[in-house]
Amino acid sequence: MITEDTTQLMMKEISKAKNASIVVGVVTKDGRFIEGFVQNQMPKINVGDLFFEIGSTTKTFTSLLLAKLVTEGKISLDDPVSHYKPAYKNALSYNGKEITFRHLATHTSRLPREDMKTIRKNLKANKQEKNNPYKSFTSDHLHQFYIDFDLKKEIGTKWGYSNIGIGLLGNILAELEKLSYEEAIQKYILEPFQMKDTFITVGNERMDRYVKAYDKNGKPVPPIELPAVDGAGAIKSTVNDLLTYLEYQIGLRNSPLTESIALTHERQNVKAFKRFDMGLCWMIEDVKWSKYPIYHHGGTTIGFHTYCGFMKEREIGIVIFSTVQIPLLRFLRMIVGLEDMVNTNIANQLFEKHDILERLKHEKN
Repeated sequence: MITEDTTQLMMKEISKAKNASIVVGVVTKDGRFIEGFVQNQMPKINVGDLFFEIGSTTKTFTSLLLAKLVTEGKISLDDPVSHYKPAYKNALSYNGKEITFRHLATHTSRLPREDMKTIRKNLKANKQEKNNPYKSFTSDHLHQFYIDFDLKKEIGTKWGYSNIGIGLLGNILAELEKLSYEEAIQKYILEPFQMKDTFITVGNERMDRYVKAYDKNGKPVPPIELPAVDGAGAIKSTVNDLLTYLEYQIGLRNSPLTESIALTHERQNVKAFKRFDMGLCWMIEDVKWSKYPIYHHGGTTIGFHTYCGFMKEREIGIVIFSTVQIPLLRFLRMIVGLEDMVNTNIANQLFEKHDILERLKHEKN
């Protein structure tokens, strides 16, 4: 399943940086296939069981928690968020329209990407945390942001990625269940899915399996902490655990959350980019080479990059973790959509080859 061409792409990616690691995992109805190259790691540990930071792929867990509460009738996708946070009314409404849970989960709230003013201020005061920029951004900071912020954009009219919006969403959902965000996903997603190697809080007992990542200067990067906005990007996991997650997304495993999963996959008619629609946090990409879409979400932290995607109809899921540091110009091109994100080329090659093989099988039959 992981061909020589794919291996060459993997080697090309990690050759761009010192101390870089990359692990690719593929799951189909025929089983799992995992291959990787991990620098400075204990050789006895299976690469599929090493911990990586999944970054914004965390958002798909937040949307699944949202869908669970919706399918249980506890909330509605179109509930105004200010009903649950009335003190944030000015930040969550504009021109007579209210931001809803649907807007948050599809990045159409028009909220900013981050509270950069506070993050910069914190980093100026805590320069030693430049590789962990959200560590000093507390729940009090998040609360003050929403108290002070005055939305001045038309809600629901345009796509705009918002970490601070998804962070708020995750917090509200957890509060409704009287749990922390980590406790909520543990109880409602990780335990039912038997994902024992997925977590937020990093303890010393996990560090022997935590992949080493480095900044552009070659200094080790500490585990990411996002205490105020865990639901936007704080999860850590393994290739094996995320492949399990994708087995439930694809339907290769029976799930108690089948209805909720299906809701996260529904197209919301939000055009993020050309050939891109939105589910609930999942990006739905219509590719030229297949009649079936790819559902995916990437993730980037200071030291890690993640690709997590699947084609439901082709019953294939792909997870790619890497610690390749990206030159600034390439990173900026990725942000504005002029270049594929790290790991995307590898995933697309695997998806396309699998799609071709499946088409040939059906033609023979």
